[in-house]
Amino acid sequence: MAVMLPFGFSFSPAGAVLGLVLLAVFGVGIGSLSYALAIAVRKQDWMFWAVQQTLLFPLLILSGMLLPLETGPRWMQVAADLNPLRYVVDAERALFAGDLASATVAWGAVAAVLTAALGLLVGVRTLARSAR
Repeated sequence: MAVMLPFGFSFSPAGAVLGLVLLAVFGVGIGSLSYALAIAVRKQDWMFWAVQQTLLFPLLILSGMLLPLETGPRWMQVAADLNPLRYVVDAERALFAGDLASATVAWGAVAAVLTAALGLLVGVRTLARSAR
């Protein structure tokens, strides 16, 4: 954020803090899912990278982070609606703009919390099974 200030970037400090908290919650879920995948395919290390790359690039493209989704084909817009990262990205934009109490932020928080809950559930179960 500090690097972008000379280029005219302005943000809401409260929104930035909340945005970082939202990213941390989402990151816990993604990190847990990643660890579960690594444990599940630990004997075939190439499989981890194949799955990661097969999932990560489409999720990034369908999040609207890299390209605008509004001008894309309808199938891409429908697929993006199923991507939790899209809601987190939209919430981050709203938070940094200072729109702290919008529905966009609420949907982003729901997506982050559900991703964290699912990730922790899968991650803890996978870790417990591997310890046996």
